[in-house]
Amino acid sequence: MISSLGMGSPGLLGTCRWRRATTIAPGDAPSTTARGRRAARGAGRARVDPPRAMGERRRAMLQSTRSVEERLRRALGDRLRAREPLHHHTTFRIGGPADWFFAATTADELTRALRTAREAGLPVFLLGGGSNLLVSDAGFRGLVVRNAIETLEFDGAAVHVGAGHDLLELIYRCRDRGLAGLEFAAGIPGSVGGALYGNAGCYGRDIGSLTIECTHATPDGAAVETRPASWYRFAYRDSRLKREPRVLLSALLQLARGDPAAIRAEIEEKLEIRRVKHPQWRIEPTAGSYFKNLPPDWQMPGAKHSPGTRRVAAGQLLDECGCRGLRVGGAMVYEKHANIIVNVGHATAADVLALAAEMKRRVRERFGVELEEEVMYLGERPGDERPRA
Repeated sequence: MISSLGMGSPGLLGTCRWRRATTIAPGDAPSTTARGRRAARGAGRARVDPPRAMGERRRAMLQSTRSVEERLRRALGDRLRAREPLHHHTTFRIGGPADWFFAATTADELTRALRTAREAGLPVFLLGGGSNLLVSDAGFRGLVVRNAIETLEFDGAAVHVGAGHDLLELIYRCRDRGLAGLEFAAGIPGSVGGALYGNAGCYGRDIGSLTIECTHATPDGAAVETRPASWYRFAYRDSRLKREPRVLLSALLQLARGDPAAIRAEIEEKLEIRRVKHPQWRIEPTAGSYFKNLPPDWQMPGAKHSPGTRRVAAGQLLDECGCRGLRVGGAMVYEKHANIIVNVGHATAADVLALAAEMKRRVRERFGVELEEEVMYLGERPGDERPRA
């Protein structure tokens, strides 16, 4: 149920099914002829008692699971975790367990994890800083690999950075060296790899415009390639990686020499704006802006544009539909920003999806436009989950 506070303006284990046993009604005596006895014996052999069949399937599944675990542990060692709760690894603090979880700190570890998962037939999801992500309440049936490659090397005004490096920490390190260019992104949560994947940006600027080249692995871990920025086709909150998956390992960014005092001042300004308008995710868990702003060709008389762009802000439409304060379960539209959903206490992914659906419905019915999610969803959606053995 959706309530308002009145604030206004992608399996490891298969599905097991029971089958009803055939019964013999009183009076239906077995045939006493030789043919009848042979038929009865044949029928007896053909019929399998459901509990026994269930037990055999369960044993086969357990053996398969042990085989997968042994293969993973041989390749990845004791840092491999089983049934790891994913809500510990996202800024939304929502999500069920991953069958397997591994934090890769080097490119070699990451590609080895990918190859091992392929050999074991396991689905893989690459996790960065955990922002901009909503994980299913059922979790993920496969291996989640967290990119924890945090290398950092400066060469003049260029910086070579591991994809697992925290974005804000990178901004601070650049500030300390008097390198300008990334100040606009101060306060955007997540990793460098995640920022590149979605071409994170604001105020008309984005990280793709600063990128010289990236090094990535193929999804199966079989090859490592370095490609120029043009290959990634960076666009508004988008990159080629969303359609042709690759695993980012590192990036080379081109910055510029700047005045340290001016760089520091701009960073503090952007952080203060976010402190005022946005929730602090460690206190009020959130994935950030839930919907993308409208495309440039969609305009509305009197509408304000997102700073530095010609895009009507999704938050403005949501505001006019009275979405602030809407709530489903533990998920609520932030009181200071209508395009942000916060976890106000034990929210589930189902809560968030239901709330987002209501927000989209209101905008669609009033403005005739369909909002597009910026937050990614991982796992099966409510109603699609298969029972586990």
